[in-house]
Amino acid sequence: MMEKMQEIRLFSRKLIHRTTKEYKIPAQHLDLLSQLALSKKSMTPMELSKIMEVNKTVISRIIDKLSEGGYLIKAKDQNDKRSYSISITDLGIEEIDKIYTYYLEPIYKLRKKLGDEEFFELMFCIERANAKLNED
Repeated sequence: MMEKMQEIRLFSRKLIHRTTKEYKIPAQHLDLLSQLALSKKSMTPMELSKIMEVNKTVISRIIDKLSEGGYLIKAKDQNDKRSYSISITDLGIEEIDKIYTYYLEPIYKLRKKLGDEEFFELMFCIERANAKLNED
């Protein structure tokens, strides 16, 4: 099993780019921006909290920080003035595109070297492993 662990470590190290100042953004901030970009609609802090499995207080702090940076827009709910929804801005989309282009480069290279069939087989196995790990 120790040999398999070393293979996984080597695989991970080759696929993960190290952060640089240019691309440094906290993982939870990037995750929140990604959730908004993928949903293609406004979301409430509560929805984001549930999807990301992060405390709503933490989500609120992340939203405030990203909003200050111009990456998000907060819109008050017309019916409930205490509630609001969040949308990603064009600047937010540009930022995650830039970051993901950098971080996904090794994965694109792997897909090209393996070919689509082997790459998607690998991804299927990884997704199945993640699902099993989430069962606990």
